[in-house]
Amino acid sequence: MKRLAFIIILGSIVLSNTFSPQFLIWAAPFVAFLTIPEILMFTGASSLTWIYFSYWDDLIKLYPVVTNVLIARNILLVILLVTSIVIFLIETIKNRE
Repeated sequence: MKRLAFIIILGSIVLSNTFSPQFLIWAAPFVAFLTIPEILMFTGASSLTWIYFSYWDDLIKLYPVVTNVLIARNILLVILLVTSIVIFLIETIKNRE
């Protein structure tokens, strides 16, 4: 159930048309129940969020480096969401056997 709660929160973040760094705080308590690769992806996405918000003016000017950081963060969050869903489904199937 903890992983499902994480998936729901992360899905809400990824599928929303607005993103605020505070949204990652909602998912942070559930990171303790994730696998090591998922923890690394979440930490990476959080770090990239901090980096691109530090250069907000450059992002507004559409400088490629900062824009690429934003794109990398978004891709990392989508990969994390898909990975978490796959692991959840595998665990659910194993528990039914």
